[in-house]
Amino acid sequence: MHLSAVYLQTIQNKMDKLSNNLANSVTPGFKQQLLSLEESYDAQDRANSVAQYGGLPLTNNPVPQDNLYVGRRLDFSPGTLTDTGNSLDMAIAGEGFFQVRTESGELGYTRAGVFTVDSAGNLVNNLGMLLEPRVIIPKNATNVHVEENGTIRGSLKTSPEDDGIDYADYYYADDEDLADGLVTFGRIALYKFVNPDGLAQAGKNIFLPTEASGQALEGTAGEDGYGLIKGSTLERSNTDLVTTMTSIIQLQRAYQLNLKIIRNQDEMSNLAIGMRG
Repeated sequence: MHLSAVYLQTIQNKMDKLSNNLANSVTPGFKQQLLSLEESYDAQDRANSVAQYGGLPLTNNPVPQDNLYVGRRLDFSPGTLTDTGNSLDMAIAGEGFFQVRTESGELGYTRAGVFTVDSAGNLVNNLGMLLEPRVIIPKNATNVHVEENGTIRGSLKTSPEDDGIDYADYYYADDEDLADGLVTFGRIALYKFVNPDGLAQAGKNIFLPTEASGQALEGTAGEDGYGLIKGSTLERSNTDLVTTMTSIIQLQRAYQLNLKIIRNQDEMSNLAIGMRG
């Protein structure tokens, strides 16, 4: 009965993760979470499980560690890239993350490239988190676009001071680069991790570095293994709808089967107690 109860909790954990994956199947840049089960009877086996499957052990794991170990990892396989027509939407074709400043002041990392400009001209994501390093786009800028190396360029109708915003933190291209009439507002950096599977999910499509992931490594799009930045494009969720829904159905059946086993075992135990009495 004890082992069946353990399996019930394990199945429920996995169903919760799959349900979250399903709920985020249309969230740009979302990465589905996978669970790996590994029979483990000592600390070294559990450590080997993490090494084999990647990811982090679940905290406050309700499953007794002398029976089953639940490993967790994130699936960072790329989602499909989709054109949006919005010049500030961005997708990373290849490795890398965007860096944003979270509400708590931490630096977080995301693959979701839904960006816009706030009232101060800052480039922010759809939740209002500042893109870091900071990029400022003047209100009077037109034809703004993102190049594959992360450079953001556009045209200016008037001088930047005319809209009343202090643009001391952003820069223009040198005069010789203005032959095409475009101005450089900044460049978006990308970040990688030695072990991205070790990143911690912070919610809202944001990941935080951990000891397992290593620190963020800054780079330029298109160089040294960093992906290219595709403007007017978003990366779709990598949730596989068919596989996820099929897995949920299979887990529901397994849950009902194990629940039935527990009930039968309970009835047999009560019957045995009654016969002895």
